[in-house]
Amino acid sequence: MDRWTLSAHRFRQLAIVTTAGLCLLVVAGGVVRLTGSGLGCDDWPNCNAESFVDVSTGHSAIEQLNRLLSAFIGIPTLAMAIGSFRVRPRRDGLVWPSLGVLFTVLANGVVGGLAVRTDLHPALVQSHFLLAMASIAFALIAVRRSGPPVESLEPPVGPSLRVLTWLIVLLTAAALVTGTVVTGTGPHAGDEDVRRWGFEIATVARIHSLAVLMAIAAALAFAYVLRSDPVLRRRHSSELSTWMFVAVVQGGIGYLQYFTGVPELLVGAHIAGATALWVVTVWMGSGVLAARTSPVLAQASVTTAASTRSV
Repeated sequence: MDRWTLSAHRFRQLAIVTTAGLCLLVVAGGVVRLTGSGLGCDDWPNCNAESFVDVSTGHSAIEQLNRLLSAFIGIPTLAMAIGSFRVRPRRDGLVWPSLGVLFTVLANGVVGGLAVRTDLHPALVQSHFLLAMASIAFALIAVRRSGPPVESLEPPVGPSLRVLTWLIVLLTAAALVTGTVVTGTGPHAGDEDVRRWGFEIATVARIHSLAVLMAIAAALAFAYVLRSDPVLRRRHSSELSTWMFVAVVQGGIGYLQYFTGVPELLVGAHIAGATALWVVTVWMGSGVLAARTSPVLAQASVTTAASTRSV
């Protein structure tokens, strides 16, 4: 094998490292915001007008470490994008999610710079977080597609489960979006004096909670449909159980922080929980939605159709 090629196993390891790094970067960004260090470096790409690197204060050191971590994550991201073209034997569907990771990471660098230059405008801070979620989603899809294929004899997923899966993914994404609005309205927007959204905090918090509850309702409907098929239940029940556990814990943290005055520690846990819930959501969703009719079943369908025509 050419030394410039990768096995699917090696590519998958690279994609897992990239995914873990992106998740770590989201948590690090939360630390920046919760410590009020969003403008610890008030310029981009320099830390400030005087120096490229400045760790003279605690806020600048925290923001500087976050930027360093962002640059470090770029290494496996770029390697993953290049490696997706070099996997042998070739695998379908690895290139586009790998390029998706690269482009969203690069776009997030631009958005992060704009956020600093606009004194942490809430729309740009929201976009910074949501682009990171998009990067994680692309990376997880690449991990899933580079793994072992689904057994050919397992039954395909029916339309009802596919629709419910899409609902879970979309409603979880809606919960993430509304959560960023809550953050942009509340007290932890990255610095004490930056602009917030002028919404009523109770209203946006209720909308966010409604999105979470609707996602949980869709997951319960998914579980109800899944119970009628023992094979599909074996394949997806553990992922669904994990999703339900993380969603309930995340909801509990959300309500606790709301009723205790949004302390920094709970907000940080909520950010980590949101990242974990999105990881579980994309992992489960990519597994269900990627399932296709097996070759055996497809051949059986062709044979049946041919027999029907001959009659």
